[in-house]
Amino acid sequence: MKEIRFHGRGGQGVAMAAEILAAALVRAGGFAAAFPMFGFERRGAPVAAFLRLDTAPIRERTQVYAPDCLILLDPGLVRTGVIFDGFKAGGALVVNGATLPPLPPGVRVGLAGIVRATAIALEELGRPAANTAILGAFAGLTRWVSRGALLDVLPDYFEGDALDGNRRALERGYREARLVTVPEAAHAVP
Repeated sequence: MKEIRFHGRGGQGVAMAAEILAAALVRAGGFAAAFPMFGFERRGAPVAAFLRLDTAPIRERTQVYAPDCLILLDPGLVRTGVIFDGFKAGGALVVNGATLPPLPPGVRVGLAGIVRATAIALEELGRPAANTAILGAFAGLTRWVSRGALLDVLPDYFEGDALDGNRRALERGYREARLVTVPEAAHAVP
């Protein structure tokens, strides 16, 4: 089983990103379970969402405490100091932005990728809902889900112009995501 933890802010589509990814994984023949965790339910408040994926039914319904992958829709949340708690050594990190945020000492990232998901969302949707662009990047970087499976489930969540814009955002996230090298200093143990 692989576990993913999403971190972002209200209005970025964090909870919907987990839900869309789970639906795509199930439609592709796998098993997935996703759910959000809200603090204050307001735009801009920190939000986390959790997802598990496997080839067998998933019975666990707790938060993800030891993620194999972190998806950061708001990399500024790294300053809170809890984003990397439990992150598995050699895990995947997908970040919305032009660069990686500073990593805490001892964090060992195996695969790191960046994409300007908010900029893509603003251009394609006219609002900063970075969720579909970051999902496209996640698919392209990790290969844990196909771009096609994600595109197939989008009509379950959007229609009309919103569907067209989210399709474009997902495609651009897939194409524009870049693998980046994690500086060796970021792997130093304190």
